[in-house]
Amino acid sequence: MIKIDGSHLEGGGQILRTAIALAGITRQSVTISNIRKGRKNPGLRPQHLEGIAAASRMCGADVGGLRMQSVEIDFAPDDIRAGTYTIDTHTAGSITLVLQVLLPIALFAPAPVALVIRGGTAVPFSPTIDYFKEVLCYYLYHMGCTITLRVKKHGFYPAGGGEALAVIKPAVLSPLTMTEQGAFQKIKATAVASLHLKDTKVAERMIDGFASIIFGAETTCSYVQSNSPGCFIDAVAYFENCSLGASTLGEIRKRAETVGHDAAQHLKHIMATNATVDSWMIDQIIPYMALAAYASGQRSQVRIPHMSRHATTNVWVVEQMLPVAFKESDSLLTCYRTT
Repeated sequence: MIKIDGSHLEGGGQILRTAIALAGITRQSVTISNIRKGRKNPGLRPQHLEGIAAASRMCGADVGGLRMQSVEIDFAPDDIRAGTYTIDTHTAGSITLVLQVLLPIALFAPAPVALVIRGGTAVPFSPTIDYFKEVLCYYLYHMGCTITLRVKKHGFYPAGGGEALAVIKPAVLSPLTMTEQGAFQKIKATAVASLHLKDTKVAERMIDGFASIIFGAETTCSYVQSNSPGCFIDAVAYFENCSLGASTLGEIRKRAETVGHDAAQHLKHIMATNATVDSWMIDQIIPYMALAAYASGQRSQVRIPHMSRHATTNVWVVEQMLPVAFKESDSLLTCYRTT
C-alpha cells in the first residue's frame, strides 16, 4: 500500500489524479489523504468524484471514502477493462481534468476505450478541450498514442452541460525527446463563444485583440450552443519539433479584445523562451514521460520555460508511484528509470 499526502507542496487535485491513474496502470493499492488540503474547499469535488468512480470501473477497483468532500480515499485496482464508459459531473466540472485520470489508464487497456464525458469544456483552472486536443494529444501522438477527441457540445461555468467523446487505443509509450523547437511553421488562433454573445461579436473581438499582438496567424471564429454564456480563445504555435499553446477564458467585465490580447502575449512569451513544451504542458506531460521511461528503460527529455510548483508537485507524486526520477538542468527536464 502506497501512501500519498495530498497536502504536499501545491496540495491540489493533480496529486489525486496522477496517483489514481498510476495506481490503476501498475495495480498498486494507494491511500491518498489530506485531499486538496491546499484549496479553499478541500476534499473531493464532482469532477474528482466522477473521475475516480469511472477509474474504479475501468480497473475493477475497490474504493473506500468515495463521497463528496472526502479528504481521504483508498484505491485498490485490479485488471484494466476496455469498453465504453459514461461520466457525468452534473456540473461544469472540467472534462479535461476527468481525462487526466482516465486517459493514461485507457492507454494500457487490452482494447480500445471510449469515454463519453459530460461537464465543462472551457472552465477556470483547467485546460480547455481545444488545448487538450491540439497540444497534449500532439505530444502523445509522438509517443505512439492514437486518441480521437470530439466535442459534441461546449459547456461553460456555471451550468456546464458540455459533452466530449474520447476514443483511446492501447499504446506502448515511446520516450519523448524534444530539446529544440526547430523551424517555425505557423500560428493558429481559434475563438469560441456561446450564441448568447454573437450579437456583440465577442469571438471576432477576441481575434482582433490577438491580432494586435501577433500578426499573420490563421484565425477562426465560431459560435456554439451552450447552457451558460461563455467564451475562450486558444492559440497554437507550430514548430518543426513541437507545438506550443496558450488559452484564455472570457470573464465578466473583461473586454473580449483583452482576452485575445492576453492569449497572444502568453504565446509570444513562451515562443521566445525556446522551450519545446509550454508552461501549461509541463505538469501534464510528466506522467507520460515517467510511464515511457518505466516501460522502455530509456530517457525522455524536453526543454521547459521554468519548473512550476504545479509541475514539481506532479514529479513528486510520480516518483512515489514509479521507479523513475526527474532532473532539471539548464532548462532541460529529463526523466529516467532508476531500477
